[in-house]
Amino acid sequence: MERAFHLPQGAPERIRSAGFGGCTLATTELSAVQMRALLARLRASAPRSTAAERAATLARAARRFLDADDPLRRRAADALSALTGFSRPMIEDALPRVFTPLADPGALARAAGTAQPVVGLLGIVGAGNVLGVPLFKTALALAAGAACMVKPATGEPLLSVLFAQALSEADPELAAALAVVWWPGGAAGSAGCEAEFLSGVDSLIAYGSDGAIASLAPRVRRFVGHGHKLSIGIVRLDADADLRLLAAAAATDIALYDQLGCLSPQSLYTVGGDAESRGVFVDHLAAALDDLARRWPAGEASPSQALAIRRLRDEYEWRGLSGESVSLRTGAAGATWTLVDDPTCGFRPSPLHRTIFVRRLETLDALPRALGEWLPRVECIGMGPQVDRALSTLGIPRLAPLGCMQSPDLGWRQGGCDPMAGIIAGEAN
Repeated sequence: MERAFHLPQGAPERIRSAGFGGCTLATTELSAVQMRALLARLRASAPRSTAAERAATLARAARRFLDADDPLRRRAADALSALTGFSRPMIEDALPRVFTPLADPGALARAAGTAQPVVGLLGIVGAGNVLGVPLFKTALALAAGAACMVKPATGEPLLSVLFAQALSEADPELAAALAVVWWPGGAAGSAGCEAEFLSGVDSLIAYGSDGAIASLAPRVRRFVGHGHKLSIGIVRLDADADLRLLAAAAATDIALYDQLGCLSPQSLYTVGGDAESRGVFVDHLAAALDDLARRWPAGEASPSQALAIRRLRDEYEWRGLSGESVSLRTGAAGATWTLVDDPTCGFRPSPLHRTIFVRRLETLDALPRALGEWLPRVECIGMGPQVDRALSTLGIPRLAPLGCMQSPDLGWRQGGCDPMAGIIAGEAN
């Protein structure tokens, strides 16, 4: 049985099994006293090797997950599909996106390099089921010389544990500065452990809903919170580009992680072109989504999300029948994707699970007005050819080519924050 924990020293006193998605994992129960002792051990084990040596070790551990024959890579692929609900082929294609940035020791050393002091002990709280959410910050913290305590997400509690195992095999001394422990956040039985964790770390980086972020912020000394974000894509139809290739790239960003990540586009905006070229792009996008439905079978939506998708489909079917210039396309042979062709310029959140709005802008200058109150929520814009880099003046943290939206590098300024925010000692962010 795989574990939802990794402890650098000694075996835990209490182990029990718990269900996660379609898997059962071993978990450990730590009392407040045990958590306090664990944090003290981590703090005392802050890495003493050079930054270059730490980066090289971390990269060596990450490269194991790029080798399809490595036992840790196979264990990850075997378990993550049942844990997250994503298909096995999607997991296999997603793992290189997670680990390739971490497998470059030079890039890791540069990203983590700082003349400023770092915190002694960093806490990280994960969220959701997108693969490896805590891993970038874990690697940056260890490379910079901080110890790290990770609480992984219920939706994906495994990958940080397997990475910690790879690190312990590569360099036990560096791995002694890392612990990974899952517990049910907010549960009465975990209150003492959680309180000790929050009060014992020097800084906390947390991912989650806006409500979860707001509840954590007052409980720690230094805090960086990453709450609800969304992303969009832009396709210039008046550019000299292959619309079939652009549609395939956009479909990849939509389908990966079933559109559940903050870097997943919820709307695509076409700019320029005529009705014919727009129709060609929409046709190609529908075909690409169908192809990916076969390559990456979609996971099952929750009842509430399935109902929201059904209601959206009903709405647009009626609007089309009423004479509006909108149309709806859905997956063939039961493929669970939804394409809403709505050539107006607004924005509304998608119910996700591969539900994409294709909208239209007269010019790129109209984008801020189209997004309205949602503009501060936009984390990434996926771009086709000749999209103006002046979009960076909108304060969007990430601009990326379509097809690569969900493959950030270590320099990603998530939420507009410096990648080392929370790791560098100083004022709260």
